[in-house]
Amino acid sequence: MSEGILFELQFFSKAFLLGAVMMILYDGVRIFRRILPHGAAAVAAEDILYWLFCGVCIFRMLYVENSGAIRGFAIAAVVLGMLLYLQFTKLIKKMGKKLHNSVKRGIMKSKSR
Repeated sequence: MSEGILFELQFFSKAFLLGAVMMILYDGVRIFRRILPHGAAAVAAEDILYWLFCGVCIFRMLYVENSGAIRGFAIAAVVLGMLLYLQFTKLIKKMGKKLHNSVKRGIMKSKSR
């Protein structure tokens, strides 16, 4: 495999992982909001700070890995990482709900005997 292709794959992988990590961080923000509810202005401020942080992270990745050149496939990799993380969490939630319901049914059956 040529050195150029290997670099491109590594760059794509780093961008993909950055997208997934950004969504993990946003899940943390959402958990914080559930633990400590607050108003619309605070939510808006949190979102602005979150996206500013993400923008800096993306800029840093592009600057360090690609001499600051914006490449469409890098941005696509970040978005893909975000979307796949969201799909993965939906699947995990669905599986958790099914497991919870089956355990609940099993407990209810054992109580009725």
